[in-house]
Amino acid sequence: MIGRVVSTKMQKTAAVLVERIAKHPLYQKTFIRSKKYLVDDSIGVKMGDMVEIIKVKPISKNKHWKIVKVIGKNLKEITEEKLKEEAKKIIAEMMPEGKKSEELSDGSSLAEEETKKDRKNLTKERRKI
Repeated sequence: MIGRVVSTKMQKTAAVLVERIAKHPLYQKTFIRSKKYLVDDSIGVKMGDMVEIIKVKPISKNKHWKIVKVIGKNLKEITEEKLKEEAKKIIAEMMPEGKKSEELSDGSSLAEEETKKDRKNLTKERRKI
């Protein structure tokens, strides 16, 4: 069976979530069934890893499975890192570094001063209405 490691807080034990697709016998609707297994972790897997497990003789009261091999690494972290890199590239394209705001003598930027003026103008317009 193939599953995803959801917990590694125990010593030499990991909790693996195995999901399968089931179909209702009468209504033919498909849905996902999941079961969590306690697995003997001799490899040292991390949370989020995709692993293959097999049934073995009972190791303890609830632990009857063993990890055979790691199929894939944590896909969630990998995709998040890729998205962050892409976002940085897009931000760099949209806001070139040559257009940095000029600093005033008191440490505030020109952009901040302009926004303060805009706020004052808006409040004056609201008072007139």
